[in-house]
Amino acid sequence: MTERPRRRRARHNIIMKMLKTAKNGEKKTNIMYKARLSFSQLEQYLGALEKAGFITETSGIWNTTEKGFHAIEACEICLRITEEIE
Repeated sequence: MTERPRRRRARHNIIMKMLKTAKNGEKKTNIMYKARLSFSQLEQYLGALEKAGFITETSGIWNTTEKGFHAIEACEICLRITEEIE
């Protein structure tokens, strides 16, 4: 059995997974598990996304903002375009 080399995930894939997970509101722990992040990675990403206005936290529940929904939509458009090229 040969092992596959581990590939680093692209930051935008991690961010999209986090934003999609928080679409309907989600606790930090569930975002961490669904995005497959360590706690320290989660903290870094959440801080950056909150500072940029893509996600907000209220009473322990994280929600994707309107700006975050626009980012998801833009990334999905880019993915469709690049799939057409390949």
